Amino acid sequence: MEADIAIVGAGPAGLHAALTAARGGARTVLLDEYPEPGGQYYRQLPAAFQVQDRSRLDADFTKGDNLLAEVRATNITLLNEAAVWGSFEGGVLEVMHRRRALTLRARRIIVATGAIERPGVFPGWELPGVITPGGAQTLVKAQGMLPGERIVLAGSGPFLLPVARTLIQAGRPPQGIYEATHPIDWVRHVLRLRGHGDRVAEALDYRRVLSRAGVRVHFRKVVVRAEGSGRVERVVLMDCDRQGRPLPGTEQRIEADTLCVGFGFVPSVQLTRTLGCRHVYDARLGGWIPVHEDDMQTSVRGVFVAGETAGIGGAWAAMAEGALAASAALQELGFAVPAPGIEALQRERRHRRAFGALVNELFAPRPGLLALVTDDTVVCRCEEVTAGQVRAVCRPWGGNVNFIKGATRCGMGYCQGRICGPLVEGLLAAELGLVPGTVDHFHPRSPIKPVRVSDLASLYAD
Repeated sequence: MEADIAIVGAGPAGLHAALTAARGGARTVLLDEYPEPGGQYYRQLPAAFQVQDRSRLDADFTKGDNLLAEVRATNITLLNEAAVWGSFEGGVLEVMHRRRALTLRARRIIVATGAIERPGVFPGWELPGVITPGGAQTLVKAQGMLPGERIVLAGSGPFLLPVARTLIQAGRPPQGIYEATHPIDWVRHVLRLRGHGDRVAEALDYRRVLSRAGVRVHFRKVVVRAEGSGRVERVVLMDCDRQGRPLPGTEQRIEADTLCVGFGFVPSVQLTRTLGCRHVYDARLGGWIPVHEDDMQTSVRGVFVAGETAGIGGAWAAMAEGALAASAALQELGFAVPAPGIEALQRERRHRRAFGALVNELFAPRPGLLALVTDDTVVCRCEEVTAGQVRAVCRPWGGNVNFIKGATRCGMGYCQGRICGPLVEGLLAAELGLVPGTVDHFHPRSPIKPVRVSDLASLYAD
C-alpha cells in the first residue's frame, strides 16, 4: 500500500489527524489494532452488539458518534485489526492486517499509539482478579461484562473517576476508591485551573455520580498486598505519607474478588523507538517521550507524534495535536492546510497541555511506592522475574537497564517490557542512587507486536 500520510492509532489524536489529512486532500491511511476505531476515550461496542436506539446509550458510548461518522464518510482508508510490527527502512511500516502481512509506504507518518497503564505492583498483584482500571472499563464497555462482584478501585489519578462511573452505570459500584494523594496537596495549585472550567466541571460531574451511588473516596491510601487462594479474596491497604510510603500500624483489610489498581499512564513509544526517533525522559509527561518540535515532528524527518505518545496530556490535548501534526505534514507535502490552521492549533495545544501538566504533577507516582515491592514480588510477569532477582544484579551489571534485561530476561516476554520496563528502571535507579531516566530504557526489537511466522509468510505469497 502507499499513502501520503499514514496514521498509526485511531484514538482522539489519530482520528483528528486523519480527518485533517483527508480534508487537505492527502491520501490517508489510518491503522488501528482494535476491531473498531475510537481508542479508549471513544470506546465502541463490538459490531456484534446491535443497538437499535443509540440515544439510550450512555454518553461515553455516543460522544464520538459524530466524529466517527465523519471519518467513515471521507475517503480515509481505515484498517482495523491492523498492528504495525516493524519498520526496516524510512517511511515504510510493516503491518499485520487480519493475519495478512502488508507493507505500507508513506510520505509522512504520524504515530498516535496512545499510552499504557502503569499498574500497581505489590505482593499478590499477579493473582487472578487483580487488573488495571482500564482493564475493568474495557470489560464493561467493549464486552458488556462486569469484572467481578466486590470491586475495589485504587491507585492515583483522575482516571479512577470515569472508571468508577462506568462500574456504577453497569450496576456494580465499587466498594470504594482508595487514592494515594490528598486534596490538601492540590490546594496551592488552584489558580492554575483558571481557563479550564470545562475540565473542572467534568470532574465535579464525576463526583456527583459517585456521591449519588454512595461511593466514597478515601485519600492517602495505598494497596500493600492482595491475598487469596488461587485468586484475590482480600485487599490489604495502609495509610501513606505524601511520598506514598505506607505508615506502620494502619493496615486495613477489605474482602474483594476484584482489585483494580493503576497509577496513571506511560507513553507508548515502542514504534517511535523502532523508527529511530530520539527520546528523552520527562517524568512530568509519564516517562520516555520522543523529542519533537512545535509542529509535532520528531528527530526523524517525516515522522510526527500526537497525543499520549508525545507525553501524557489527556484527550483534549491529543485532539489538538493530531490535527496539528497532520496540518504540518500537509504543509510539508504541499497540500492546503484546512482551518483552523497551524498557529491556532498550537495555541489550543498549549492551553490543553497546561491542564495536562497540572494533572501529571498532582498525581505523579510517588517514590515511596517502590517500598511496596518486596524481593519476592514478581516484577516481570512474562518471564516470572522477581524484584529480588533484579536487585541482585543491579550493582554487578551497572546502571543500564538493558544489562539487567540480559542478565534476568526482564522485558523479553510477550509484552516486550511495556509493563515491567518502567518498574525495572525505577528499581535500578533506586538501588544505585541514580536519577530516574539516566538508566536508559529497554530497546525494542521487531516484531514489536506478536505475529505468527506463518502469517509473515503471506508477504511472499504472491
